[in-house]
Amino acid sequence: MYAIIKTGGKQYRVEPEVEIKIEKLTGKDVGEDVAFDRVLMVKDDEGLAVGRPFVEDAVVSGEIVESARDDKVTVFKYKKRKGQRQKIGHRQPYMKVKINDIDY
Repeated sequence: MYAIIKTGGKQYRVEPEVEIKIEKLTGKDVGEDVAFDRVLMVKDDEGLAVGRPFVEDAVVSGEIVESARDDKVTVFKYKKRKGQRQKIGHRQPYMKVKINDIDY
């Protein structure tokens, strides 16, 4: 059984007992339970359910395992012969979520 959920502007294929890395959820801490109700598709033994746009009464529940920041990405902008240079670093915050159950 698996499902496709939408969170943080991205879509993820999730299965029970699998950890996924998602965009940081505001107001949530490590150890808390989360529920994703924006389920786009569910596949189980009985068949396939595709939502328009979301599957009604489908909920994917999980637990936040880790909250951290990704590796640094360096952005360097410059204009030749103008002496214009800009060096920027960015670390994107993320959360690791362990999927517990898919209710459909």
